Amino acid sequence: MRFTSSVADTARLLAKWQAGAGGLLVPIAFPLPKAAEEKPAKGVSFYRERAKQVRSQIAKELGLEPSAAAKLSFTMTSKDAWYLGPRPKLDLQLMLDAVASTPAKFIELMLLKELIESASFDSEDTFVGGGFGPGVYLGSMSQASKKFLHLAEAEFTVNAKHGLLLCGVTAKRFGRKATAAAEEAAVTKLANAGEGYLVGVTRIVPEDFYEHDARKSPMEGLSLDRDKVRRTRLYYLNLLTEFAIRLFTKAGVPFERETFVASHCVDDAYIPLEPLANLQRPLMVVNTTVDPLDHDALAPLTRFPEYLPGYHVAGNKKTHFPAPSVQVAEAVPTALDPALNYLFLNGKGDEDLGSVRLAKSSATPDFQPVKTQVAYAALSRGDGTADPYTEAKFRHLLAKAGVSIAMQGLDYSPKALAALRPGKADDAGGRQLQEALKRCLVELSLKEVLLGKKVVKVPAMPPGMPTQLTLLASRRVRMPGRQSPEQLVAAVDVQAEGDSLSIIRVRRTPWGDSSALLDLVFEFPFLQENGKDWVRDGQFWVVDSNSGERLTVWSGNFVPKIILNDAYEGIEHAIAAQDAHQAAQKAEGSPGRFLSKGREFNILPYYISMFKPAHGKHGERVGLRMPVQDCATFVRVFVPPEGGISGSGDALSGMRDLMHYGAGGAQTIAGMLDLPLVQMYLHTMTNGVLVGGDNSKMSLFEKLAKLALEN
Repeated sequence: MRFTSSVADTARLLAKWQAGAGGLLVPIAFPLPKAAEEKPAKGVSFYRERAKQVRSQIAKELGLEPSAAAKLSFTMTSKDAWYLGPRPKLDLQLMLDAVASTPAKFIELMLLKELIESASFDSEDTFVGGGFGPGVYLGSMSQASKKFLHLAEAEFTVNAKHGLLLCGVTAKRFGRKATAAAEEAAVTKLANAGEGYLVGVTRIVPEDFYEHDARKSPMEGLSLDRDKVRRTRLYYLNLLTEFAIRLFTKAGVPFERETFVASHCVDDAYIPLEPLANLQRPLMVVNTTVDPLDHDALAPLTRFPEYLPGYHVAGNKKTHFPAPSVQVAEAVPTALDPALNYLFLNGKGDEDLGSVRLAKSSATPDFQPVKTQVAYAALSRGDGTADPYTEAKFRHLLAKAGVSIAMQGLDYSPKALAALRPGKADDAGGRQLQEALKRCLVELSLKEVLLGKKVVKVPAMPPGMPTQLTLLASRRVRMPGRQSPEQLVAAVDVQAEGDSLSIIRVRRTPWGDSSALLDLVFEFPFLQENGKDWVRDGQFWVVDSNSGERLTVWSGNFVPKIILNDAYEGIEHAIAAQDAHQAAQKAEGSPGRFLSKGREFNILPYYISMFKPAHGKHGERVGLRMPVQDCATFVRVFVPPEGGISGSGDALSGMRDLMHYGAGGAQTIAGMLDLPLVQMYLHTMTNGVLVGGDNSKMSLFEKLAKLALEN
């Protein structure tokens, strides 16, 4: 949602409404406690202890009983904890002044407070929300007494620069301690979800639960299964959005709900996989584990078409990836051959930190899991030894000014590969391994493109496109302690000839080399925005080398996902609209378990149909056409899942926003879809090529630039 007044004015209106409801509350901050000097806690224990201290401090400030501290949580910045509470001698004007000084925090905390109160929790539970551990969670009432709780943590984020409110959810999994009191440890109350349905809003006591890795039981993005739909990300996002709309309407806060409405669609937006479905060079497999790399472990690679018989691309078309020519390294090589592709088998990594490990230099190194940037920083200083793949990646990419080696890491052991069987895997672990193998081979193929060993075909390339391009990508890596952030930039020069794209040069800034960074910033000064002396993280640009015009792409949290068809008042109304249809199905003997994907309901526009029911047509080519919205100053692109959605469960697709700038740096404010750079970008999407996750929703240009940046 976009606020139509400033964020400060929006916060004042919300504060006036809150004051009229009988309470003068302001956002209050205090410094986060530091680790104890003697025997400081480490890892999760440190954060748990710090959260406990913060809750005790909040309870003390609010004059609550010590036992009430267990019910309090908070939001955090890097240095402060924030909560919502009263101040001595606080009147309305002082409240409005305090709120206007930190408007974003006030709006976020008020939304969480009202969400808890909507489920009728006690007043002492309503002062604060969010933070490490217990915040405000959505879930089903049936989970309230279970040993493990699978919940959705509600998140409200105000983007003050653009006047946006972003509603989000994070999957959480908690295990109840044996000493926890069933009734008091987790309290779930019911809030109205619409159409007579109720959703559970849960507050849990942090000391009574362990937090588990929710990635092992991820939340479904969307599902048309009636048994699952109310536990999906789609459902929870809609509930939070509808809740915020009701609150702002009640408080008289002016806003606009941003809804994606396509103005155009792109035919043949996706590049074909066939020209990329091969490796030009032999694949050297490097086993970094203690498991033997035997014939069975190599079988998924040497007999790839048997183990992965069909590689899906857009429109359910299958492409067969021939088995690569496989070689086995006798030991971890000290030098890598530019004429080979390398696949490092890293074994299973740490749940949080992956397979990156670091040890101090010694005769018997003790390897410990660390963050990637910690390992790179140590290697750049010569302070330690890392696992073989991290060492190779740093020496041959991160520390280099170009790209000369194609390598890929796989966080599986030979034992896991040997357990795989030909054909489609029946279990989730096997399917994940198959997807990882597919992604490895395709990314190695793209790295051959990056090295100039093959070209990429774009059959639908419009005529009159630019012939010389430079792709730019940036990373700004936060370093531990007081170290300055590491800034990385990659520049990839592309030659376009007819329907072929080839790489002619790759430049990148080596880790720790500020002079190389200055050279690229001097050539492309827009990398440093508004005269700042640092490079913003996550930038991506396509530059026409001849004209100087440039295109940039935004994605991620800032750019929304399609939530629900705006033809319905809310998610429950959309579900209820199909009651009669499903009753008729059951009368005919059908289970009636799934919501209809029919165009007459079009419950998920653009996933199902780009047209409203009155304008629907057959032969729409869902999943092959890419809808775009011309928003004048930017173009919003929605990349639907290949071949349409799976009713049993599927991932939510994101969007990308395109902005264009002329040679003099002025932003284009109209006619973007007529511009060659924009048209070129819109015909290079990789949906279905890179298989899983967000990787399959980006342009080939983005993927090549990111591979050059950090593999």
